[in-house]
Amino acid sequence: MSLVFWRRARRVVQALAFLGALALVILTTRHAWRGIGADTLMHLDPLAGLAAMLAARRWLGRFILGLGLLALTLLAGRFWCGWLCPVGTLLDWIGPRRRRQAPAPRTPWRRVKYGLLFVILFAALWGNLTLLVLDPITLFIRTVGTVILPGVNWLVVQAEGALYRLPWLVEAIAKGDSALQGTLLSYKQPHYAGVALLGAVFAGILLLNLWAPRAWCRYFCPLGGLYALVSKVSWLKRKVSPACVRCGACERGCPMGTVDSARAYASDSGECTLCLDCAVECP
Repeated sequence: MSLVFWRRARRVVQALAFLGALALVILTTRHAWRGIGADTLMHLDPLAGLAAMLAARRWLGRFILGLGLLALTLLAGRFWCGWLCPVGTLLDWIGPRRRRQAPAPRTPWRRVKYGLLFVILFAALWGNLTLLVLDPITLFIRTVGTVILPGVNWLVVQAEGALYRLPWLVEAIAKGDSALQGTLLSYKQPHYAGVALLGAVFAGILLLNLWAPRAWCRYFCPLGGLYALVSKVSWLKRKVSPACVRCGACERGCPMGTVDSARAYASDSGECTLCLDCAVECP
């Protein structure tokens, strides 16, 4: 199968994983499905698992799937970031379609995510999980559940109030409202403390894409830092072919900016998310 096929397959997997994560959060916040929910998404997060176990001073078996994903990184590299992470997928979707030449790898900035990882785990060792809010899965769940869904709920209610003035739409609106109540919509408008700050943090992560594609993933994501550390010794790694003509297409196409012409177009396996963009761009 061609590399183009695998890149398309990755995009399909990304979309399905994102929709699955979104559905889990919606089902949890609306209490529509008590057997599974956002806690399942958290259990896929090895950083949340490690932090929780450090804080609890004991083994927590419910995080075994997340630790399994971390173990798979030894084989497949930083695949979570490139194929499954809902925040990474969202950053890909809102990024520019035509990239300018990627900036040279900025090693000092890339170390920030390792610093945040260390601080989160060190705080957890002392029983403090406050900084886990910077974990992308935690941030995604909280932003969708307390900022986006209440915002959508408010907008729909306002739109319904305006459209109810049209007699010929009343019945259709009532049926739609009845179908959505308790699933996508709340019976009462929810209000949460701190949503402005949480929304600003998430918006800031999205706006970082104006600085560089996937800037959050490159420089600041603590979960990405954990996966990057393990990926440095992974079995699956990008290698430059001896037939390389030094055209620079891979460097321009890399969303993580890790392909470095100064090193004969080699890349850091800890920064590569296996997106396959460089391989597809290669002539």
